Amino acid sequence: MRKLSFILLAAALMLCGCTAQSTTVKANSHLAEMTQQPIVPLSANFINAVNGFGLDAAKHLYNKEQNLALSPASIELALCMTRMGAQGDTADDMAKTLGVSSLSDSEIVDMCKSLMWRANTGGMEAANAIWLSDAYTFSDDFVDTCTGDFFADAFPLVIPGAKNAINTWADEKTHGRIKDIISQELPPDTSIALTNALYYLGEWEMPFEANDTWEEEFAAPKGNVTASFMHSDWYVPYYKNEDFSMISLNFKSEEDEGKYAMAFVLPAENTGISELLESLSADTFSQALHSAQPQQVWIKLPKFEFSYFSALKDTLSAMGMQKALSPSEANFSGMTNEENQIYIEEVLHKCYIRVDELGAEAAAVTAVIALDGAAPMEEEPPKFYADRPFLFAIYSQEDGTIAFLGAVNDPTKE
Repeated sequence: MRKLSFILLAAALMLCGCTAQSTTVKANSHLAEMTQQPIVPLSANFINAVNGFGLDAAKHLYNKEQNLALSPASIELALCMTRMGAQGDTADDMAKTLGVSSLSDSEIVDMCKSLMWRANTGGMEAANAIWLSDAYTFSDDFVDTCTGDFFADAFPLVIPGAKNAINTWADEKTHGRIKDIISQELPPDTSIALTNALYYLGEWEMPFEANDTWEEEFAAPKGNVTASFMHSDWYVPYYKNEDFSMISLNFKSEEDEGKYAMAFVLPAENTGISELLESLSADTFSQALHSAQPQQVWIKLPKFEFSYFSALKDTLSAMGMQKALSPSEANFSGMTNEENQIYIEEVLHKCYIRVDELGAEAAAVTAVIALDGAAPMEEEPPKFYADRPFLFAIYSQEDGTIAFLGAVNDPTKE
């Protein structure tokens, strides 16, 4: 029996409002062939799965010594596509960790298909690809599901050369923002790679005025730092409870396309991000979005730019995805016609984010590599002063599905 292992490399790049540039959205080739579909909300169970997975992962990954950024949607899509080759307890194990246990396989595929379609409108772009070597006979059902339902393009996996091919694909799908998802050539016995890319470019409906940006102090965990803060006095969706306050800033959008917004979540005074993440769940985030009411708010947000990297294997294991990571227990036999033992060897995640006055740009790439072996007005408007650690999320206005999620501990760190 030949043993296989997976190394999942997840790189996310998030550039918020770097310029007012425009971009041409180029859909995945399979999506381009489809008849246009209406933009509709996803099922509540699937939304809770994506958001719950992202928030749970953030709880495990958060470290007050650094900033945090990840793409729940990209990782969920990549792992759901990978799961289509899993069977038995391994498939159940992955479904539980991904939060989709209450959905049938066909429902999971339908929701991923709808998400992929919607994520290719409104400035968002999503793409999947599978890279197949000639070392195995891959299951027609698995390949057809990847190409037909996940809209994945299929490419030959040729080594040497796979590193350049996959990095070129990532570079193209993220408009040059992610160039090196794979840092070195794949081993000669690599048999399959599955990749997902998620990209977003949007401009604020109400951009910040450059003249209203000046330096102030930010209370970072290691001590105050001086950062550039954007200021405004706007009517925006605002929510507050005993644990946190939240504002949401909309991006420009066209009719019949996906609509996106960015939420900023500030913990209550004398409360840290760790405590905030413990109090947040998919349900509480959804409730905050639905309960937020437009009102005048004094806003102060720092400009920030930073990179983030983490190996996620231990995080996924702690979240419950243990069988898929075990050489002796994993069952990915649905991928090939031959008998094999496939397991996930490692998961890597890399992110970059930048925020300024004009808008937001975001991208994520995930690669799976298989190797052989309304509130009453107060006397004055509420203040949303993000001058201490806070969370952010880029989400769909249709249903609140989180595409990108992160925490800012120090806006001056790169």
